[in-house]
Amino acid sequence: MAKPYVLKPGDMLRIEVIEDNSLNRNALVLPDGTIAFPMVGQIAAAGRTLTHVREALTAGLAPNFVQRPSLHVAVASVARPEAPMRTVTTAQVSQKVITVFGMGELGAPGKQQLPLGSSLMQFLAQAGGTTPFAATKRVQVRRTAAAGGAIVTYRVNVKQLMRDGGKSFLLVPGDVVIVPQRRLFE
Repeated sequence: MAKPYVLKPGDMLRIEVIEDNSLNRNALVLPDGTIAFPMVGQIAAAGRTLTHVREALTAGLAPNFVQRPSLHVAVASVARPEAPMRTVTTAQVSQKVITVFGMGELGAPGKQQLPLGSSLMQFLAQAGGTTPFAATKRVQVRRTAAAGGAIVTYRVNVKQLMRDGGKSFLLVPGDVVIVPQRRLFE
């Protein structure tokens, strides 16, 4: 018997809830190994099998349904193998600059020039931080994939990044950071 597939960051999942078609969607396994799903929030996916993810989603959705919901979880696409990492010296980083764009509830939205290897937290600091009306739990980073030009959206909880003490999300040239406005009671 073949071993079940173990998910990794970059995999795209197709999730279907039989009892509520409005919840059907694709979910990207983020670099931190999680996926986001309505009414459940973030759950761990990387390093787990489809069965584990389906069980976690079912348990998270169950309180919202009269009967335990039926879910179908499948791999829609597998993450592309990453190119080998190269070592970048401090001198190289200081000479290379990336352009990142910011929109929404930022102190200074617009185009920002950052050193290669900069994080989302560094971008936010350079962009004047977030306004008091920012929804810091659902910041989006939109990135154009190298293959095919598809846009991949990462949802980042900046509030959690601040609590984690430095663990951050690295930006690449052309990223667009969108800081949405808070909703009522958010």
